[in-house]
Amino acid sequence: MLFCDGDPGAWRPTVAALRRAAPDVAVLVAGPDPDALAPLLAAGASSATTATSLAAAVNQAWPSHVIALVTPVDVPDDPFTPALAIVDADRRVATVGFLSGLGDDAESVTRRLRDLGPDQEPAPVPFATGPVVVLSRHAFSAVGPLVEASPSEAIADFSLRARRRGFLDVVDPSTRIGGADEPAPEPDRQWLTDRHPFVAALLDDEAHGADETPLAIVRVTARAKVDGLRILVDGSWLGSWEMGTQVQAVAMVQALARRTDVERVTMALPAVLPTSARDLLTGPKVDARADTGGNLAGLGPADIVHRPFQPDWPLDIGSWRKEAARTVVSILDLIAYTVGSYHPSGEHWVAHRRTMRHTAGAVDGVVVISEDVAVQVRRERLPVEPDRLFVAGLGTDHLQWDAPRSAPAAVAGMGRFILVLGADYAHKNRDLAVRAHAELHRRGLADVGLVLVGPSVLHGSSQVTEVVAAGTGTGTGAVRLPSVPASERNWLLRHAALVLYPTSAEGFGLVPYEAARLGTPTVLVPVGPLVDLAAALPVAAATWSPEALADAAEALLWDQTLAAAQVQATLALAGDLTWDATAARLVDVYRALLARPAVRSP
Repeated sequence: MLFCDGDPGAWRPTVAALRRAAPDVAVLVAGPDPDALAPLLAAGASSATTATSLAAAVNQAWPSHVIALVTPVDVPDDPFTPALAIVDADRRVATVGFLSGLGDDAESVTRRLRDLGPDQEPAPVPFATGPVVVLSRHAFSAVGPLVEASPSEAIADFSLRARRRGFLDVVDPSTRIGGADEPAPEPDRQWLTDRHPFVAALLDDEAHGADETPLAIVRVTARAKVDGLRILVDGSWLGSWEMGTQVQAVAMVQALARRTDVERVTMALPAVLPTSARDLLTGPKVDARADTGGNLAGLGPADIVHRPFQPDWPLDIGSWRKEAARTVVSILDLIAYTVGSYHPSGEHWVAHRRTMRHTAGAVDGVVVISEDVAVQVRRERLPVEPDRLFVAGLGTDHLQWDAPRSAPAAVAGMGRFILVLGADYAHKNRDLAVRAHAELHRRGLADVGLVLVGPSVLHGSSQVTEVVAAGTGTGTGAVRLPSVPASERNWLLRHAALVLYPTSAEGFGLVPYEAARLGTPTVLVPVGPLVDLAAALPVAAATWSPEALADAAEALLWDQTLAAAQVQATLALAGDLTWDATAARLVDVYRALLARPAVRSP
């Protein structure tokens, strides 16, 4: 139902659009001058009636649901089906409004609102307003007709009279219907509050908490769907070593920036970072900010701030909320949470545990990188409700066969060798790899060397046990490299006879996949996130004993066909583990968090 009391030319495009977009909905036109309605009938209106106001015309149309148009509008295809379903599903809904002001084209905006998740529930509003409002026939039966007033005031008054009786006024979050020219006039607030004094307090309250109202939550989610997510990544923890955590953070940012539903990714970086990593953080949608010192102030506004690393020191979540609508941290593993020897003292360990628990309970979402880490989070009873815990596995395709490679000088002239990758944390079991290497020498594989790559850690290091293991073995010793550039790491992975990966605690376990991408098999023990991979492999070590590790390694060293099958089995499992898939999961998480209230710490 539309009311034309002036030039019908302004309404002709709307009538034509309605006939095209909603052919099953009768388009009724009303106005004081029958001659002015004739052009609208010619444009496709179903019928015309003489009326002195929109209220009078709407009252004539009852007892049907009435879709009242206050101003000419731009409509998408099938504009009213969701709204009519809302009023039919719940008879307490008196009115349904629509989103407006998002983008320039109702059709493309509505398509993104409906195609991109999550689907949102209708959002309650204080009273009905906007260029188009659905008036429920169920509410008419209890409330009675519209009062004589301006169109916006008559509709708002109807909705507030319905609210007195327990009815609700909502907005359809899946549909954008906007004014083609000027926005619909707002009802006079004083006139409304004189008739309905109770609404003034609600309007004041919602104005003070404007970012937390149901409509605000719907609109911020809709904006992210239409314009793309604005993501702020805390990369202040990145260091000068190319660790697995750094590789995954850079790959994650690149994958997010490739998506059409991401507007931009801003990453806060420290001053000292490998040139290779800085070079990767480029592109039209990546804004890398160096030397931030961990301070995210001024880097917003953003929809999401995400720290894709352990929340292992106190974080100022309150300042994050000034830059972004929602906050997210990743928990990569709980190794340091459960192993006290990785801390300088018991007091530091306890402080670390308290920080992890506090941050997990304070942010809007916690992302873990495997189902196994989710199990550990639940087992340790971290304060993360199930609907705030999300699994987003890592990608494994950041390394490809043609990755740049250069040989480290320390291995020049070395023949076949076994490679062990990772810092010398005790759970990496590098000392057991040294003993397994010695066992292989004892069995006659004296031509196979050993290369251990990774920095030494201050606390919980296996350095002493590695030295002891080397002293008790019969091997020729190992080449130890504290850290290497990416090109040298790639060369080592490509040229190793095999990778020995005897870790007993991982959050995900990238190394076997990286090695397979470069054609090298890995020996591992089925544990945690590696259980499924081990089950798919022709060869896995049954236990962590040097003899069991040597058994598996020996089988692959003697049989190149078996080694190739080990690589192919790893690659087959890695097929779905891409960074694009990780990014797709993350944007689903981000939008799901935008669509719900923020967590507010006491």
